[in-house]
Amino acid sequence: MTTPHWVNDLPPQPGVYRFHGAEGELLYIGKSINIRQRVKSHFQSCQRSSRARRMCQLTDHIDYTLTAGELGALLRENREIKQRQPIFNRRQRRYKQLHTWILNASDTAFLAPVLHRPARESLWNQDSYGLYRSPRQARLALEHWIKQYRLCPKVCGLESGSGPCFSFQLGRCQGACCGKESPDSHNRRLKQALHEHQIQAWPYKGTLVIRECGATEDDYHLVHQWCHLATLNHAPGKEDLHPRHGVCFDLDSYRILLHFLNRGIEHFVMP
Repeated sequence: MTTPHWVNDLPPQPGVYRFHGAEGELLYIGKSINIRQRVKSHFQSCQRSSRARRMCQLTDHIDYTLTAGELGALLRENREIKQRQPIFNRRQRRYKQLHTWILNASDTAFLAPVLHRPARESLWNQDSYGLYRSPRQARLALEHWIKQYRLCPKVCGLESGSGPCFSFQLGRCQGACCGKESPDSHNRRLKQALHEHQIQAWPYKGTLVIRECGATEDDYHLVHQWCHLATLNHAPGKEDLHPRHGVCFDLDSYRILLHFLNRGIEHFVMP
């Protein structure tokens, strides 16, 4: 399949692009730091992928929204895919019923996972681990971590009673439940098991503003409690910081934001 001539009219700038069918139906949403080049690559991949060929065959026109840079494109793409669910995008889900694990210290100095459903107004006041649609899903994840890292299910709250846990009798627990393993040792392995699932506590007192510099104008991304509130094309004022309806925590946005903050992107806090 040849690339349509009108693809050359697309801008070589960062942003989000959308493939539409003849009836206006939304087929696909993508992002790139060079929209024209990325769209061309879709048509060039038709020979290698039947899915790409089908999407391009159905495409009647493409529209786009420019952004200052990659961060803005990633945030907009993530939001639009979840809101609009295009036909050819992988289905992505927003979590509205949030469940997560937090670590509490017991009287014996062992850290124990406790299932937590964070309140909307103060989502992440301490480090938490994982994000789940239901308590059952959260428990299954914890059971997997316990088995993989040979943790004690009794210390982790999945068993009760006196004496060693059942896993210790089977040789699957290193004895935290019966004095054979120290709190420091078990806590260290528990943190290791949870590390890649960590959601960091919100470290700012106010609304975080990330300034993303573009070729012609800048974007200002407003973030609070790891929720992406809005993206503005002007420096925010106090009137821009009011809570917005329908804004909720999104795990993918959190990971995107954390990645760019760790890279040192310019940012400041507005109380």
